[in-house]
Amino acid sequence: MATIAKRRDPKFDLDVVIVGAGPAGIAAGLGAIHAKLRYALIEQEESLGGSVLHYPRHKVAMTAPVDLPLVGKMRFVEVTKEKLLEFWLEIVARTRLQIRTGVTMERVEPVGTGFKVHTSAGVLRARSVLLAIGRRGTPRKLGVPGEDLPKVVYRLIDPRQYRDQQVLVVGGGDSAVEAALACSVFAQGHACPTAARR
Repeated sequence: MATIAKRRDPKFDLDVVIVGAGPAGIAAGLGAIHAKLRYALIEQEESLGGSVLHYPRHKVAMTAPVDLPLVGKMRFVEVTKEKLLEFWLEIVARTRLQIRTGVTMERVEPVGTGFKVHTSAGVLRARSVLLAIGRRGTPRKLGVPGEDLPKVVYRLIDPRQYRDQQVLVVGGGDSAVEAALACSVFAQGHACPTAARR
């Protein structure tokens, strides 16, 4: 935030627009408050948490200790999805971090020395834009017939709901492998592997 703070310009309504309210976006928002910046933090979901919000229930997240502006040391190393989200919500309430949920960034347009950020809720004019959108964001679709049917999902929240059903997992990355393992283990009546230690 120090670099953004040096670039302030009163010609713009905001010093920075932060896109994404996952862990990185929340930390950036806290940094903006600490630096006394005029900021807007937008999140396309209806709640904060970013990709953590869409982890399967009770998934253990691996983190490293980190210093957060206004908060201090976050000391989690292994923490469940639910505890991590509870922690972020408490921080937001305590610091009065303002998050505009349900607002999607549509495009960013350079204007002079700053930017116009076109969103689903209107245009924001800012000197700087910080993208904290992570890797999940809006799921990539394949462009095939049937991908918008109600039975097709793009995030696995609870593998138990697919017990005794035939399931096809598309993809070969970490998330796809974890989803396939979780569904497979629940089909056999065992505990979810995403809740186990790695």
